[in-house]
Amino acid sequence: MKKIIVAAVMCLGTAAFAQSTTGTPQNPAPSAPSNSQMNGPSTGVEAQEVGPAISDTAKKVVGKDTSKDKADAANKSGVWKEKDAFSLNGTVKAKDDDDITLARTGTLPEVQLDVREQTKVTLDGKTVKASELPEGASVRAKFQLEGDDSIALELKATSPKK
Repeated sequence: MKKIIVAAVMCLGTAAFAQSTTGTPQNPAPSAPSNSQMNGPSTGVEAQEVGPAISDTAKKVVGKDTSKDKADAANKSGVWKEKDAFSLNGTVKAKDDDDITLARTGTLPEVQLDVREQTKVTLDGKTVKASELPEGASVRAKFQLEGDDSIALELKATSPKK
């Protein structure tokens, strides 16, 4: 008799645990959260639109273009503090005056770094512009993150071996 009771309890207990409280995506349970609860309330404004809107509003209120002061703001915010910089090694894949793309070894992804006026760029120990770096040159880069951008602080390149 004890064995029958134990078997009945095991079957009923297993059946209770097998039921899903949220149902399936095609047939959700009444207690499952709705799409609006899952995604949260909508304000109708995308997050990436907020920064430019604030900047445009600031220009209207102040009456001048604040983007000219980016270098000063970057210095004050700590972007140009080399002690906090990240570093990486790669080879020049593409470049121009504003940015440089470095290919890295193995399965590591390419990196695009923004080059600014304050960026120190050297090739074989001589100061040059980023656009003068030859493709295939080996580069040791120091960079900082500023929002979604990677800002090059220093690019030390050596000419590719021929």
